[in-house]
Amino acid sequence: MRTVWIVRHMHRQDTDNPDWRAQAVYPDDPDLSPQGQEQAQQLAHFLAPHALDYIFTSPFLRAMRTAWPVAQRQKLTLKIEPGLGEFLNPDWFAAPPKRHALTWLQQEFPLIDPDYRPRFNPQFPEEDLAAIARASRVAAQLVQEFTGNVLMVGHGVSVWGATWGVLPDQPEIQCDLGSLIEIQQTPTGWQLVRTGATDYLSL
Repeated sequence: MRTVWIVRHMHRQDTDNPDWRAQAVYPDDPDLSPQGQEQAQQLAHFLAPHALDYIFTSPFLRAMRTAWPVAQRQKLTLKIEPGLGEFLNPDWFAAPPKRHALTWLQQEFPLIDPDYRPRFNPQFPEEDLAAIARASRVAAQLVQEFTGNVLMVGHGVSVWGATWGVLPDQPEIQCDLGSLIEIQQTPTGWQLVRTGATDYLSL
């Protein structure tokens, strides 16, 4: 029986320190806060009994930092998928958000898969329905292509979209920071098991 896990990134650096953006080199690409980094470790601990085959993550730093402890613990590569990336909302960003360079990410996260090719590259600006739709398409494609247990790490809108890509009946889910979606394959199709749990986190 296959399982698809979808999680929203953990507590962000700029939420913890509102002054951070003013001095940041990449103000649109914050890291996790110390709390968020501890939450990422708790995610890895929670998923440890659940063997994964593939990890796909948004290219934004906070998502990759969330996925990293899981990849380390389960000895898997990180496949960077922009289709799971942040909603490119022009109300949030004045221009396409600048992210940390791939060369820096490869040093920071040496388990990045150099051979993975993104299935979708979002274009700025986006409307919310377009962002949901592209995450939905990407998730459906990944689940079809990669036949195993999958973890996808994204953002609020892309987590909604990815969930609906696996479950086209579009169920209501919770999507707070760290929310974990669990979807299991059954003989009759995919079944939603967790709707956005955060009870595995202690802070």
